[in-house]
Amino acid sequence: MKLLFLLPPSEGKNSWWNPGKADLSFDFVLPLDIASSATQKDLKCAGKRYQQGIELNQDLEKSMLLAAISRYSWVMYNAIDYERMWEWARKYFEENFLMLSGMYGLLRPRDIIGNYKLPIETKWLYKFWWDQISTSLNKLEADYIIDMLPGSYTKMVNWKLIDSQIIRINFLHNKGWELKKISHGVKKIKGEYIKNICEIGINNIEKLPGEKVQISENEYHINIIS
Repeated sequence: MKLLFLLPPSEGKNSWWNPGKADLSFDFVLPLDIASSATQKDLKCAGKRYQQGIELNQDLEKSMLLAAISRYSWVMYNAIDYERMWEWARKYFEENFLMLSGMYGLLRPRDIIGNYKLPIETKWLYKFWWDQISTSLNKLEADYIIDMLPGSYTKMVNWKLIDSQIIRINFLHNKGWELKKISHGVKKIKGEYIKNICEIGINNIEKLPGEKVQISENEYHINIIS
């Protein structure tokens, strides 16, 4: 059974770099025109920070490079803790997890990328990627695609075109007498959950860790907090 998990990039990115050449698993034309002409509203910043973001995007093809898993930082990726995983867990992560990026489309963790600033809400980005992402996912012929994306990134995919069975995961906790979706701290929880999946190395959708509450044919809510 082939499983693919979809993750967003991080809001923050490590700016350190290595010289070299970009090395990407998927042959997409990048939205460089959109990125280079993005507005302050698109990049969610102003002044010097906005100018720096535009310069990063305009100079992307000359950018110093870094593996995607090293470029992305902040809470979820820190909790995944890729560098300190056992070798077999890193291999599982590399083979079964894909990142959706407003600049690069689909990325595997070891793809070599430049530094950029391009929130997915940037005007025209959804339209730019929508069918391209879906077509590329179908070519991977996964039995299941496990969607771990926030709402903004799910819009990059035309789900109606996807041939694989889709599973969407939410994280719940007990609040009073009800199970409710976790909002505060969910990125850290998600990262720890991903690390656990990699260390187990699951190869069957029924072995997803956690207490599963099946809501419909294609949605699981995982209760991982007592």
